[in-house]
Amino acid sequence: MRRVNNAIRLFNISFSKELRDIATSLSAVILIVGGMIAYGVLYNLLYRPNIVREAPIVVIDNSHSRISRHLTSLVDASPSAEIVATATDLGEARSMLSRSEAVAILYMPHDMSRRIGRGEQAIFVTLSPTATFLYYEATVEAIAEAMLALDSDIREDMLWTLPITLQEALSNRTTTEVVGNALFNPTKGYADYLIPVVFVIIIFQTMVMVVSMTSGGRRAMGITPLRGREIGFGGRVTITLARSATYCLIYSMLSIFLVGLLPHIFDLPHLASTPKLAMLLLPFMLATSLFGQAFGRLFNDREAPVVLITFFSVGLIFIAGISYPLELLPTLWKAVHYLFPAAPATLAFVELNSMSSSLADIAPQLTNLWLQSAAYLLLATLPSRGFR
Repeated sequence: MRRVNNAIRLFNISFSKELRDIATSLSAVILIVGGMIAYGVLYNLLYRPNIVREAPIVVIDNSHSRISRHLTSLVDASPSAEIVATATDLGEARSMLSRSEAVAILYMPHDMSRRIGRGEQAIFVTLSPTATFLYYEATVEAIAEAMLALDSDIREDMLWTLPITLQEALSNRTTTEVVGNALFNPTKGYADYLIPVVFVIIIFQTMVMVVSMTSGGRRAMGITPLRGREIGFGGRVTITLARSATYCLIYSMLSIFLVGLLPHIFDLPHLASTPKLAMLLLPFMLATSLFGQAFGRLFNDREAPVVLITFFSVGLIFIAGISYPLELLPTLWKAVHYLFPAAPATLAFVELNSMSSSLADIAPQLTNLWLQSAAYLLLATLPSRGFR
């Protein structure tokens, strides 16, 4: 009973100290509040249109042919783009881009029709700045679809340019229509696809930054948890779990805003119930806080973790299996997937929140998170000089 009382007392002391250290650190408060609230709102505002329609395009038609006019009309007919003007040269078209009168340029050279008539590869150029990614995606999609439609329209007329054997093969070939449906994102909205992923990455990155900063700051100042006391394995585990409980408490409150309120405000997918989200966020936050403590032991200052972790975003989305199928990842990157708590948590959150899956469907990810929690707890409590 005495050991239990001492463990509870040690837990309370460590919990209070960690909470006080966070509250008195301006950089930690800015990271937590700014990262969770400002970053979450900013991402939603940046991708607020979600789906871009009628992106304005200016055309430079030096071909002046039936084919170039047909391609222009196909682009204009696309729901994603609209031809707003025809420029005489590149300088005039660029000036329209600088005045925000257009977001892309479609350039068709003078020999475009002649190349097609000879059965050669025709060339046309699309210029679109990537400053506004959603407009870039819309214009590229519209022009690519128009190119494929043009190819389909003139393919029969171009059979004479092919050898006899290929002409016979193509004439006897049945056409196949490919129809694709975006599962769980029928509108193909970019925000609907990306922002739920970003929510998990925000929680992971900001928590690891703050935990690593705090650990690195202690090491820089030579501060031990309880100066003058011998800390055994049980004491180290108690202190580590107390620190994790501090961050889990803070982030659980802020997560109500991030994954609970923001999806309703910005009309994002929000199919997961509160109990399901709690069952996922608990092991995720625990694993993340323990990962941050183990990771923070590599640093002796407060700044290095922030600089290093900032560049994790794109890599985390990649290894999570969202931007690229997890099944197709090389073996090495599959192994890396199981090292970061954000990777399985991202998959599980998308399944719950965007696909309305059950807890049984995300059981592998939950198991992975609990195993990560156990592994990083051991790493974070390894004995060292002046356990910090």
